[in-house]
Amino acid sequence: MQYLHDVNSLVVQGMGMNLRERRRLQTARDIQMAAVTVALRNGLDQTTTEAIAIEAGISTRTFFNYYNNKQAAILGEAIRLDIKGAGWFVESSGPILDDLAKLLGQGLHEDPLDRALLLKIIAVVDANPTLHDMFRTQVDETSSSISGLLETRLGSDLAIESRLLAELSTRALTEAVVAWAADETMTVDSVTVQIAANLRSVSKIMCQ
Repeated sequence: MQYLHDVNSLVVQGMGMNLRERRRLQTARDIQMAAVTVALRNGLDQTTTEAIAIEAGISTRTFFNYYNNKQAAILGEAIRLDIKGAGWFVESSGPILDDLAKLLGQGLHEDPLDRALLLKIIAVVDANPTLHDMFRTQVDETSSSISGLLETRLGSDLAIESRLLAELSTRALTEAVVAWAADETMTVDSVTVQIAANLRSVSKIMCQ
């Protein structure tokens, strides 16, 4: 299923948010849950913004304060790394794979993943391949942010390597989140551990 290689929303958005921002994020999540619920019940083609608003208990005007259309509501907001709060990553001299795992996983405690919502998103996207390109755009945005931090840490002469490592770490994040969604025994901390394990496993293979 293509989505199992592209889903990584709901992960790093919560870093450094104040109370107002948290409330806005929760409303966005509520709308997103309503959107995926309606899409699973009625099918994407029969899902309307009006139906989503009714499901969420809001007005359509409020809906459009958060999302431009039903597709955006289903996918949720793009992942945003807390660049200002990532100075430790740039300055760290620790193992870079462990630091990447920490960077990608540190927002999970402030903005916990919602397993039920994530599973519903996966189901909707798996049933609607037209959503894949939108997910790919979100993944690329996250990868670009990571690449910038890596280039700052490693130096501009390693720009290509930074981009490649950013792609790999984003994919490692994806696989860890998907594993978490499918395994109720995994904790939030397990996601960070899994990201690091995924990266080290690939590194070991490349060094053979």
